[in-house]
Amino acid sequence: MKLRILFYTAIEGELGSLSNAVRSVQREYGPLVEVLAYAKRDLTGPEKQAELLDTVPCCHLVILHLMGGPDSLPSFDRVTALAREQAIPLAVLPSAGDDARALLGLSNLSEEDYRLVRLYVGYGGEENLKNLLIWSINRYLKKFYPVPEPKPLPWEGLYYPGCQSEAQAAALLEEKLKEGKPVVGILFYQSYRVTGNTGFVDELINQIENQGGVALPVFLYATRNDELGSRGIAWVVENYFSRQGRPLVDVVVNTLMFAQTMATPTFSRVEEKDLYLRLGVPLVKAILSVASRSEWENSQQGLGPLDVVMSVALPEFDGDLITVPVATREELERDPLTGAAPIKYVPVAERMQKVASLALRWARLRRKPNREKKVAIILHNYPPRNDRIGNAFGLDTPASVHRLLVAMHKAGYLVEDLPPDGAALMEKVLSGLTNERGWLEPRELERRAAARVEKGAYREWFSAFPGISQEHLKRDWGPPPGEVFYYGDHLLVPGIFLGNVFLGVQPPRGFLEDPSKIYHSPDLSPPHHYLAYYRWLRDVFQADIVFHIGKHGSLEWLPGKGVGLSAACFPDLAINDLPHVYPYIVNNPGEGTQAKRRSHACIIDHLVPVMTRAGSYEELVEIEVLLKEYNEAKMMDASRLPSLHNLIWEKVALAHLDKDLKITREAAEKDWEDFLERLHSYLHEIKDTLIRDGLHILGQPPAGEALVEMLLALTRLPNGPVPSLREQVAGIKGFNYEALLSNPGYFDPDRGRTYGEMLDEIEHLARRLLEAFVNGGYTANEAPFIVQKLLGKQNEEICRVLEYAVNTLVPALAATKQELDNCLNALAGGFVPPGPSGAPTRGMADILPTGRNFYSVDPQAVPSRAAWQVGCSLADALLERYRQEKGTYPGSVGIVVWATSNMRTGGDDIAQALYLMGVRPVWDEKSGRIKGLAVIPLEELGRPRIDVTIRASGMFRDAFLNVIHLIDQAVEMVANLDEPEDLNFVAAHVRQEVAEKVAQGINPEQAREEALWRIFSDPPGCYGAGVSNLITARNWRDEKDLGEVYVTWGGYAYSRRSFGKDARPAFRQRLALVEATVKNEDTREIDMYDSDDFYSYHGGMVAAVKAIRGTLPLSFSGDSSDPARVRMRTLDEETKHIFRARVLNPRWIESMKRHGYKGAGDLSHLVEVAFGWDATAGVLEDWLYEALAHKYALDPSMQEWFKEVNPWALQNIVEHLLEAIERGMWQAAPEMNEALRELYLDIEGELEARTEWPLNK
Repeated sequence: MKLRILFYTAIEGELGSLSNAVRSVQREYGPLVEVLAYAKRDLTGPEKQAELLDTVPCCHLVILHLMGGPDSLPSFDRVTALAREQAIPLAVLPSAGDDARALLGLSNLSEEDYRLVRLYVGYGGEENLKNLLIWSINRYLKKFYPVPEPKPLPWEGLYYPGCQSEAQAAALLEEKLKEGKPVVGILFYQSYRVTGNTGFVDELINQIENQGGVALPVFLYATRNDELGSRGIAWVVENYFSRQGRPLVDVVVNTLMFAQTMATPTFSRVEEKDLYLRLGVPLVKAILSVASRSEWENSQQGLGPLDVVMSVALPEFDGDLITVPVATREELERDPLTGAAPIKYVPVAERMQKVASLALRWARLRRKPNREKKVAIILHNYPPRNDRIGNAFGLDTPASVHRLLVAMHKAGYLVEDLPPDGAALMEKVLSGLTNERGWLEPRELERRAAARVEKGAYREWFSAFPGISQEHLKRDWGPPPGEVFYYGDHLLVPGIFLGNVFLGVQPPRGFLEDPSKIYHSPDLSPPHHYLAYYRWLRDVFQADIVFHIGKHGSLEWLPGKGVGLSAACFPDLAINDLPHVYPYIVNNPGEGTQAKRRSHACIIDHLVPVMTRAGSYEELVEIEVLLKEYNEAKMMDASRLPSLHNLIWEKVALAHLDKDLKITREAAEKDWEDFLERLHSYLHEIKDTLIRDGLHILGQPPAGEALVEMLLALTRLPNGPVPSLREQVAGIKGFNYEALLSNPGYFDPDRGRTYGEMLDEIEHLARRLLEAFVNGGYTANEAPFIVQKLLGKQNEEICRVLEYAVNTLVPALAATKQELDNCLNALAGGFVPPGPSGAPTRGMADILPTGRNFYSVDPQAVPSRAAWQVGCSLADALLERYRQEKGTYPGSVGIVVWATSNMRTGGDDIAQALYLMGVRPVWDEKSGRIKGLAVIPLEELGRPRIDVTIRASGMFRDAFLNVIHLIDQAVEMVANLDEPEDLNFVAAHVRQEVAEKVAQGINPEQAREEALWRIFSDPPGCYGAGVSNLITARNWRDEKDLGEVYVTWGGYAYSRRSFGKDARPAFRQRLALVEATVKNEDTREIDMYDSDDFYSYHGGMVAAVKAIRGTLPLSFSGDSSDPARVRMRTLDEETKHIFRARVLNPRWIESMKRHGYKGAGDLSHLVEVAFGWDATAGVLEDWLYEALAHKYALDPSMQEWFKEVNPWALQNIVEHLLEAIERGMWQAAPEMNEALRELYLDIEGELEARTEWPLNK
């Protein structure tokens, strides 16, 4: 009789050892045993899973070695049930992180038999697996061959090629350490050593040593397991990489997957939490891709969803610096004996060389004296004009860079000729060569350049570029060195020197240098000059480290693979192996993550600007006063009502509030009291909106009144278990907080006040409570006393909020100084600790403090349960608003989906899309990850299933390919339902399109695949919507041009079967069906007038729909800044809301004026974005243009300020206002047109006078 064993493993590396063990047993004992081996990758389809099930009854023993619980075996329940039914011995075995006790319960072996099988397999290696087979022969064939007990192999230890023992490796490495070279620690799994899968480790060691370093490789079983005897990652790091409390290594190259410092449901130990912080050296992530070399090389995506989760997203939680694949998983020849195909990780030599070089550059930062280090600091500049140098959202870049330079000088860096402040620093930058070249003659450009790159030098660099990159560059820009920034046989380098610091301006991306390419080349390569600039930084200036300052530049958005870049990808070609540090706003995880994953950036997140209540101003205050007088007159002096009545309407009309409320006087008169209630509610909604108070300065915590404002904003919403301060104050005053918020205009006759006035009182009391601690010097222990004193009674919940504010938020905000500290830490080759990201004022204050290398979310947990609730509310609100406007349901909704907002919220947008279609996620109870989808029955849904067309950003495509597959699955599930077409718009549209395609002669299978496409994005490796580039270049005529570019850039289909298939006709067809569009905003820390991306993606969709359909869709902006109280406004309403609360608010304008050059540049950008919104979606009425002109351009004091701090900003504002008039977007009065033209000539003369023309000297 032959013993037949079914051996399934989710850990494919052990297959080679298993095959060798079977051969060894058969040689020694004859054909007594047969092993049928299956790996997880063998069971991807239903046929293979059926084969596995058919195999079970034929076996005498079933061994299932899992990794990640039962989900790691397809058909787990059926396999185990079948084995138990047939009384076949079954061993379900755990690996790291699995619940061993639970898996024992799923097995049917005795405890002793289970223990032996588990240890034979768990210890692993050829010898243990051989002994497992002999034990099995004895146990089930009644033999009595001698068999040793399971033999533990070393779980951790030093490794060096050719060494036969750890002692030998230790002695060799000890000698190498004496050489005084930079030391690179290497972490790799013990299983690779056990199975001999160490070729990639050997190559990494070789690369490190060839480049002048010492490699210190350590293998380990990452999880501490007392039963097995493994000590775990914390012990390994502390005992192999440290000596006497000091790091023995200068940097660690980590090849491990997942996060090592995150608790799992079955494993949580304190010692892991800060282990890398305690070690204190950079952690460089070298990726072992589960794809083969050919799959990775030929993939436009780079890394697939599994790699992104295991080797990118989760390691970011540890603070890893994400790099590139250094090895790929190659399947060896399938073993005819077991059916197994062993795998090995085979090094990608060139990528391995890059990672070794990057690691050594980080290591040398720890050893090189500060005074000798050369540092490049790059200021972003888009559009490439003088008003926008240092563009970084929410950050005063000049002041921040100045603070950084001062700190560097104090730390011993050679910083020379440093101006006294940020304003003077910018004057110095502007006196050198910048990207705005129109004012200067070629000789002056050359004179101002910081450096020049000889065309011969660049051609030599170019010749070393990968061939495919060379061809791409020549196709787009001609032979090297091209024409951009090429003067007098040189490529010029813009920037200035400050000792060993180069303060540079990021080179132009290229779209504005050749605007015609916007129409057809989303994959436009950067100009030759761009690559020459970065290569000059590395090879001529010899920078030791590069800083890019703030959100965001162009480097990380250059064409190439999405994640896991090759040498031919342009971000990799530019940044090369330079250590890269990137201060970045904490509320933008998506775009910051792009920099991490495509340019190996170490993020140092910075605080959002202080958030404050918008308040009332000017004509809004006047109307509020009149409303208050009117309500008082109703109770005390009715004779005043007629005059107040007329005065209120006059002021409303003068302020154009009748347009905001979409009401005429005739309609208002029909129910005057209702109109006043709506008016008061609207004014209060504006007043109560959070807006930014100026800009943040790196490393500078809010203090005094700014601290009070920030605490008010942070405690406005609940923070986890900590309740809302305002809501609790409302309760103690006897107010119904929900009622106050839902209708602030309601006049309560019993209290003689409106609900809005009660909310003002609540805000005032909350402020006083916080001021008592910030300004009064009270401690958290005195909270009960303060509450009693200010509110007249005790309240435990208010005390709880105040204690949270004082004990948690105040120290967290004070720790904002870590932003600067960790910049210096990175410069010194230290470890920047990881931290969460998000919008702190959205009930996420616990993400503070800033100054950390932020991470985002686990892609497999999107959407989260919390996001599902918000997404359903957003969907309901959208449909309710649409029905109010149109009286029916939309057949199809266009949704703009970005990575950033879904990383912040956990997937609100995804939940909204799923719920519109009537599908809900199914979550794993333990991990919170999505394990499937379920259709919501129509009876429960209570409405039709709405079709959706999603325009996803390129970053979303790269980060959430698994979510794209999830949505695609949902579309197919809904399309397959047998339901009436008027209740299932998805199925109706799919059926109609399939019929049309089949009638055109298209294969039915292909027709259905194409008809199911619902997710569209950029071509693989490309980013952006193109529309903003076109508008900035002024290279368009009407919405047809804008729509054409929108489709050209975004018409690529993504599904489970298609990755970036050119589907522009299908995208047009989907847009032709769109009746409503939406993009949701989840925080008031940023709004749709803050960036051209908003109008480029959403406004572009509106323009495209109009161009294709001939009519504007009904377009919405979802507001979930308070997740418990979502709102849905039309784009027109949201525009007016933002203009009233922020854009025209003197409080905000004055706060920006505090920041001089940068504040002026941001005002300039705002006008440009407003222009873009009107060009794409037609949302700016004439009075809004007039208000912008008066507030920003024609006000004499503003003109004086602009001319002093940033005259280019004023020029850009006036240019865009005049362009709006010229294009017929604004029907301006003749005198307005004339005033703006005169101002433009005036500022042009001002700028010409500022320019030092050599011919005029």
